[in-house]
Amino acid sequence: MKKHIFIAAAFATIFLTSCNKEKKAADSTVTPVDSVASIPSDSAAVSVTQDEIVKSTSKDSSGKTLDMTFNNTKNTATVVFNNETIELQGQKPASGIWYKNDHYELRGKGEEIELTKDGKTVFKK
Repeated sequence: MKKHIFIAAAFATIFLTSCNKEKKAADSTVTPVDSVASIPSDSAAVSVTQDEIVKSTSKDSSGKTLDMTFNNTKNTATVVFNNETIELQGQKPASGIWYKNDHYELRGKGEEIELTKDGKTVFKK
C-alpha cells in the first residue's frame, strides 16, 4: 500500500513540475518593452499608437446609402450621405452609438441607425 502511495506522489510531482516548467517557458518568451527607452529623445512629439478605424455601410428601405467611418481612438465619425462628407464628434450614449456636430446627429444600436439634420430624420434603417 505504501508503495502505491509513493508512486502516485512521484507521478503527481513529475506532472506538476513539468507543467510549471512549460508555463515558465511560455512566460519567458514575452519581452516587456519600456516605452520611454524605446522612443528616441528627439522624436517625443511622434505618436506611436495607430488609430482604430471601423468602416460600415448601411442602406435604408428607399435605397439611400450611408457610409460611416469610425475612429475609435479619436472618438469621431465621418459620414458620407448624399455625396456630402460629415464630421461628427462622439458623445456618451447610455448604450449604442451617438455622434453629433452643429447640424447632424448620428444615433444607433445594433442594426438600427438614424441620421438627423437639424432635428429632422434624413436616414433611418
